[in-house]
Amino acid sequence: MERRIKLTDIDRPDEPLEVEIERLAETTLRVLVPNTVIRFELRRASEAAPFEGSLGGRSFAFDPEPPPAKPKTRRK
Repeated sequence: MERRIKLTDIDRPDEPLEVEIERLAETTLRVLVPNTVIRFELRRASEAAPFEGSLGGRSFAFDPEPPPAKPKTRRK
C-alpha cells in the first residue's frame, strides 16, 4: 500500500483529503495530515468494510481494496 492516500469525504466526495499512513492494522488506520501536527484514526468493523472516521466535522472513508481490474481486450 502506498504511504500517501486520499480519503473520501462522505458529504463532499469531490473534495478528498490527502494523508500519510502512520500505522495500518486490521481494523484501525492511523493517518497524518501533511504539513500539520494533525493525526487521527479511522476504524472499520471488519476486513470487508471501509475505514471510517471524522476530523473537524468532516466524515471520511477509505476502502483499501483496489478496484477490480478491467479485462484486457485483444486487437486483431
